[in-house]
Amino acid sequence: MKNMKKIAYLLICLILFACSSNPNSTLNHSPEEVKNNIIVDKDYGKGNKDIVVFSTNDTLSAFNDNLGFAGIKYYIDHFDKRENFTTFVDVGNFSAGTEIAEKSKGKSSIEIMNMMGYDIIVPGSYEFSYGIDTFYENMKALKATVVCCNIYDIKKGEIPFTPYVIYQYGNLKVAFVGVTSPEALLLSETHDYFYDENNEQLIYLFEDEDGEVLYKQVQSAVDAAKSEGADKVILLAHLGIEGIIEKWSSTRVIANTKDIDAVIDGHSMEVLDNGLMINKVGKFIPLVQAGSKCKYVGAINISKENYINQAVLKERSVNTKDERIQKEIDKVLEKYSK
Repeated sequence: MKNMKKIAYLLICLILFACSSNPNSTLNHSPEEVKNNIIVDKDYGKGNKDIVVFSTNDTLSAFNDNLGFAGIKYYIDHFDKRENFTTFVDVGNFSAGTEIAEKSKGKSSIEIMNMMGYDIIVPGSYEFSYGIDTFYENMKALKATVVCCNIYDIKKGEIPFTPYVIYQYGNLKVAFVGVTSPEALLLSETHDYFYDENNEQLIYLFEDEDGEVLYKQVQSAVDAAKSEGADKVILLAHLGIEGIIEKWSSTRVIANTKDIDAVIDGHSMEVLDNGLMINKVGKFIPLVQAGSKCKYVGAINISKENYINQAVLKERSVNTKDERIQKEIDKVLEKYSK
């Protein structure tokens, strides 16, 4: 019986791999299927300005630690939006990590995330910590756009989230492509949730023996975004570099793809403010990752002159709290701690 299940699983993987290589497959999300992904925020206005993408990763529901969400919120809200286009993203691991988060099955964390004004969120591995049904409930409850190109629901036969969104800043279109590490399938906290009572896999993360199927899926999303008119592509990656399975690292994904201009990373909880990786055609790609538990805020800057720089903001920059947000955070934590 076990051998039969293994054979069945291998057949599913082979079918999905074939689909991912098929230009007519729904797994590739061709430009025709995602035409509504262009988002033009009227607040951005017109003209030539710098584009600044602020990011958090691996906050682990530690919303009052270090800079704290109240500090991050104050900084971003008071950033000079008259002179810059600003966007705020998170690349995963925000709904688990504390006793209150566990007790509420991530709902407390979702409420607090919704206070922050995130534009885009990519699910992390720990978002699966409460089972697939709760995962979908929590993602649906987010006010931000959930973006991921490699979460495939086997039973529904679909990718439940948009693979990318395109923001228009003045005359420049920037695509944000999301990707979640297949390592979620292997973590002790989440592994069992990917299978039903018959040991049949529920979610496919484009995992295989050498990483090629993941690289192809990311490239497919990038190609679709470029075909739809994106001038720049930023990969929002819950992948990581150190201490994780190498074939699914940001380094390997970038080394096997092209036309990605910058990476905002998470999962490995590193502090990287000057990371550079080499892509498939030998181009250097900047990467930022902002540690964990609200210690830092990441930032990618696309200048008026089209240069891309990255930075990690620390206590010197983020040193004032938004008192209103702090009170609201404390209310949520108190509500779910009872």
